[in-house]
Amino acid sequence: MGDLGTYHCKVESSGLVGEAIGIIGAEALEIKAEKSTLRVDFADMRDFRLLDYHIILDTSNGKVELSQLGFQTEDFFEKLWQAYAQRSREALFVEGEALYTGEGDYYYTEQGVEAHGIAKVELHDDCMCLFPHNDKARRIPLCFADAPYAADFQISLKLDTGDSYRVSRLGRSFDAVVEKIVSTQNKTAQRWQKAHSELSDNLGERLGADAGGYDWIKAQGCRMIDGLYTPDEEGFWFAGIKSGKAAVEWVTEEQTATYLYQFQTDDTVFERSLRHALESSALHREVIFTELEGKPLYQMTVHRSYHLRFLRDHFAGRIIHNSMWQERVKEFFQ
Repeated sequence: MGDLGTYHCKVESSGLVGEAIGIIGAEALEIKAEKSTLRVDFADMRDFRLLDYHIILDTSNGKVELSQLGFQTEDFFEKLWQAYAQRSREALFVEGEALYTGEGDYYYTEQGVEAHGIAKVELHDDCMCLFPHNDKARRIPLCFADAPYAADFQISLKLDTGDSYRVSRLGRSFDAVVEKIVSTQNKTAQRWQKAHSELSDNLGERLGADAGGYDWIKAQGCRMIDGLYTPDEEGFWFAGIKSGKAAVEWVTEEQTATYLYQFQTDDTVFERSLRHALESSALHREVIFTELEGKPLYQMTVHRSYHLRFLRDHFAGRIIHNSMWQERVKEFFQ
């Protein structure tokens, strides 16, 4: 997506005051004045609002106010929201054409923390997405959701983590939207369960050369779990969990390391975050451990997923597959 527009405006911020030109790009908003330029990367944008024909930007570097946009004020706000939503979509690794797009009110609670407002709402074949004009965008995985519940022109999704999401005010086509969400969630959950059953039934064969590593981790007294990134890919992962420690292995065509974690929570809490994080990030495993400085897109990804933050916070290192691998795995679990 190229630039979405160039607008003449007045800017007021801690580092820039005066007449300017605002350029809405794919990754940032650039505000060019006569002698300097302010670039607001979308990763640094926390919120933006339209108040009395003023655009108020809340960023990690302070407040920015744009005015004197005239009749283009609402168009500027909508284009900025469109670009910001697209960047959030990329950060959440949402791909493919949406089955439904709309706009409505949202409310969600994650681990007791609430958020609400207005958002652009999208339904994809594996998730429902919320894109508000702040940093609360969410990708809601349908494979981990109970059957949607609709009542009083609201539709709710509850995940296996206890997190719940609700959207309302979706317009006159509400019944048709609900039917599509219900149908899509049911198909997604069935496809997910079927793919995991097939993985379990053929685990030994699909492990191939990784069978020895699997058996060695299991021999350390670990409870073994496994899972998919997506039901449509051959790649999968397995992990051994024991007494607040876990070793995770990616089974893909690439040679990868064993990823280690240490945590104080119940093992089931780690397992759920692991399953959610790997489903959401798919094969973008670098987002789980890579340094985020200089990577604004991944900064947005991690900011919008507490499961990824959980894994990153409890990352304990990697073990490369070499002659010392068995010894180092054994030492880790001792």
